[in-house]
Parts: sequence; structure tokens; C-alpha cells
Amino acid sequence: MSETSAPSPKPRPTLVVGYDGSEASRAALLYAARQAGSHGLVIIVHSYALSDDLLRWPNYGQLLSERRALGRSLLDELPLADGALAGPRYETELIGGPAAPAIADVALDRHADEIVVGARGVGRLRALLGSVTTELLHLADRPVVVIPTAGIRPD
Repeated sequence: MSETSAPSPKPRPTLVVGYDGSEASRAALLYAARQAGSHGLVIIVHSYALSDDLLRWPNYGQLLSERRALGRSLLDELPLADGALAGPRYETELIGGPAAPAIADVALDRHADEIVVGARGVGRLRALLGSVTTELLHLADRPVVVIPTAGIRPD
């Protein structure tokens, strides 16, 4: 006699989104919310750093603190329970350091199914993707979805 087991529930998708408050990152967040659905988890990552050229400035610590505070306010002010973003569970991560490694590290640590970022930038290749996106494509060990600013609109 064979036993039949109930089908296992579909695993909850986990997506990591790079977020800097730009229109491109808002489009990426909207895409991730839709992909995650009501059973998914979206981890929103904002990183903050200063150029190494500023290390010798006497007010480096103050500038870095201001960047951190700006990042915290960007994450705290997200309307995650309203409108098109309603549905998935959200968590935020505020990380000191360059964006691409921060996003890739969070995705690895949190066992994300994919990473979502918005496309932006200037220059030839960067006009298509953006410098963070380009670096992330080289660093990431999982799929990276790049959303063009015009690629997704709220319902």
C-alpha cells in the first residue's frame, strides 16, 4: 500500500530590492511586491557610503552620519501597506558601504530567490543599466532582475 502525501505548499518567494528613493528603485520595489505576492517577503536594502576621496575631510564622520540618517528616513517613509505595495511582508536593511556588494551580501545571507534593481545611469553601458547594476551582475550568485524606470506602473 502506498502513501500519498499532500502536495507541499509553494515556498514563499524572497526578493531583495536595492532602494535609493529614485524613480528607478521605486519601479523595482513595485515589481518585487507583485512578484512576491501575498505570501512573499521583500527585503529592501539601502546602503550608504562616501567616496574614499572624502576620508581626510575633518567632517567625514558627520557626512557619513547624515547619509545614514537620510537612508533611514527613506526606508521609514515607504508606504508599504498602501496601494500597489500592499501584500507581501517587508523587511528593511540599512547598510554602510557600497551598494552592489551590500545588496549581493543581503541576498546571499537571506537566501533570496532573486535580486531586483532599477536601471538608471549615464554613459553607454551605464545608460542601459547603471553602475550599481553592472557591478551587481558581476557579484551576484542568483538571478538579478533589472527594471527600467518606464517598465512598470502602479495599477
